[in-house]
Amino acid sequence: MDKQTCKNHIAVLKKVRGACDSQLDSGVKVELDAVIEALEQHLESQTHGVDVATLSLRGLQIIAVIVSIVTNIRDKM
Repeated sequence: MDKQTCKNHIAVLKKVRGACDSQLDSGVKVELDAVIEALEQHLESQTHGVDVATLSLRGLQIIAVIVSIVTNIRDKM
């Protein structure tokens, strides 16, 4: 993953965290923070030993959970 793509992913995940923070439970917040931290470490170290596919999958899973939580809350309103 190149630097700019990694920066973009970090920025998007931080925006999602900020926008949905009050609706997320602690487990989702912890996982989201872990993914952001892993991406930041990858960006700083620029080692290719980090399994980018695993980070991408974790990021997508977290986004899926957030979308599920947000849509369920909106259905109840």
